[in-house]
Amino acid sequence: MAKKIKISTFTIPTNRGTYSVVLKWDDRDKAYLVSVPSLPGVITFGKSLADAKRMARDAIELYCDCLIDENYIIIDDTKRVVGKVPRSRVIALDKVA
Repeated sequence: MAKKIKISTFTIPTNRGTYSVVLKWDDRDKAYLVSVPSLPGVITFGKSLADAKRMARDAIELYCDCLIDENYIIIDDTKRVVGKVPRSRVIALDKVA
């Protein structure tokens, strides 16, 4: 008999936007495994559902902070733009010939 895998999707609001996360219960580890489809490489876990959501929020915020520090612009799952263009890349239109 095959094991039933419990997978849930939640929306997590953070200070860097709103993201959908996928939580999967792992019987072997007795923990929720968390991934963020729109942010490849963001993976974490939590022993309870509340802990998994909190860890997801922390992981998303840290990942986005690193991207912003590297001058990347991030677009969250609601199409909100997060980050800013460095002043060195801003061109005043009155100075363009």
